[in-house]
Amino acid sequence: MAEDKNDPNKVADKKYTIGGNVYTVDQETTNQLVLDEAAASQTRINMKLAADEDKGLKTYFTTEEMRAAQGASDLKKGEYEAIGKQDRLKVGVEGLERRKALETEGAEQRETAETVGAQTRLTESTKGQQERLTQSEGLQESGRQQRETQAERYVGERGLVKTTAAEARETQAERYAGERGLVGEGGKQQRETQAERYAGERGLVSSKGKEERQTQAERYAGERGLLGEGGAQQRQTQAERYTGERGLARVGGEESRALERTRGSETRRTDMQREAFRRYKEDRDYSQARTATRV
Repeated sequence: MAEDKNDPNKVADKKYTIGGNVYTVDQETTNQLVLDEAAASQTRINMKLAADEDKGLKTYFTTEEMRAAQGASDLKKGEYEAIGKQDRLKVGVEGLERRKALETEGAEQRETAETVGAQTRLTESTKGQQERLTQSEGLQESGRQQRETQAERYVGERGLVKTTAAEARETQAERYAGERGLVGEGGKQQRETQAERYAGERGLVSSKGKEERQTQAERYAGERGLLGEGGAQQRQTQAERYTGERGLARVGGEESRALERTRGSETRRTDMQREAFRRYKEDRDYSQARTATRV
């Protein structure tokens, strides 16, 4: 059936002039544009409502947190006040008890000092009396013993002088005879000892020179070998250290690169998930707006 251009129920196409160009838009396209505009408007309304709800929830939670913090602060303040009060009471009681203890201790110390002083004075008095008696008796006995000892010493000294003179004369004669024989034997022994010492010293010098030369040669040989071995060990150690450092640097670089690759992969994956969720929300809001517009 052909379309009737003169149908009075048909809505005429709309014409729009944009940049000097005239565009004709039919009713179906116009309806679609209206629906898209309504959907966009509903999306903006939904987003504003969501933002208002988020703002209200954040304000509510912030207020509750402030109230909770204020309550906790008040409780803490009350706790500190109670603790401070109890501490002050405790310190006061401790100070009072300490003062009473010091008073009692002072009284006991004074009483003890008085008792000790009295007993010390009695002891010193008794000791002085005993010392004077002991000194008097000791001087008397000491004088008597000294006189007897002096008399016996004089008697013994006179007999000792006689005996000592006789013994000294005999000892002098024997000493002179022994000294003469000792001088002769000593000279003989010294001459033999001198000859043996010179012979031994000559042999010792010769042997010592030989041993020193051999020791010097062995020491130089050992030092040369030690230096050669030390240099070889140092070079080997240096080479092993450089090899280990190169291997460590290589492994560190590989690990760093692997870490960067993993970090980049995870970042891209997270961004993709975030973008997919954003698109899902947009599609959902658009569908909800379309449904609300149709209703």
